[in-house]
Amino acid sequence: MESILIGLLLIAGGVFSSVFVSKKIKNKNIEIQYMRTSTIGEVEETLKENEASGLQGYREYVELKGVADVETPQETPFSKRRVAYYEADLYQVYEELHTYQDDKGKTQQKMERRESRISNQKSSGNLILKDPQSGEQAYIRLTQMGMQLDTIKDFDKFEPQNMMQQYSFFNALRFTPMGSRTLGYRMTEKIIPLGHSLYVLGEAYLENGRLYIEKPADSKKPFIVSVKNESELVQSNKLKANLAFVGGIALGLIGIFVMLFG
Repeated sequence: MESILIGLLLIAGGVFSSVFVSKKIKNKNIEIQYMRTSTIGEVEETLKENEASGLQGYREYVELKGVADVETPQETPFSKRRVAYYEADLYQVYEELHTYQDDKGKTQQKMERRESRISNQKSSGNLILKDPQSGEQAYIRLTQMGMQLDTIKDFDKFEPQNMMQQYSFFNALRFTPMGSRTLGYRMTEKIIPLGHSLYVLGEAYLENGRLYIEKPADSKKPFIVSVKNESELVQSNKLKANLAFVGGIALGLIGIFVMLFG
């Protein structure tokens, strides 16, 4: 009975991945490929015209391209770079005694190297999409849920424990060490550099004279802020859709095998 239940769950997961997940990714590509790229100025003009006509709160789903900017440049905690946006993670790297059964059934022990994330920090403030020709700007609140935010992994460094005192970020950190012996700490940073090209797909609206882009009211429409260009996004989505389809079929076949042979 247990094997039948597990098999059914695997088959259901396979159907969900190969049908629904794959379709959702393909639909995202349709939105990217067939949306007309607007300029920030065009979108602002349309919204202001509708506002003047009495359509308060009018919103428009748009595709915009420009470069990354920010009102106050953000400094990354580890590499000390000034960027438009960053997300920094700190991991404790440690040794832990692992007990296992060998192929002869004997109990063995060995030290294994593991890591655990102990801190996650993101920059604050709005990201700005800037038109490099006109200087016009659109603002994006990065705290919104449901956003596909593509960044650049720019920094990945391991430091022994005795070298961490040079980082002010680490000195203020409080956490409970794990494992039998701490080897050191791994620091990573994902960033959006100042002036880097950005692709944005989302819903535009005016607020206090500023143009903002946010998650569409229609949950089926994607909300994307990416350092990738349009072609790179399409190719990446094609690969993800194929992986979801093939992975779903494989999961379903495993489920059938489990049901038949337990």
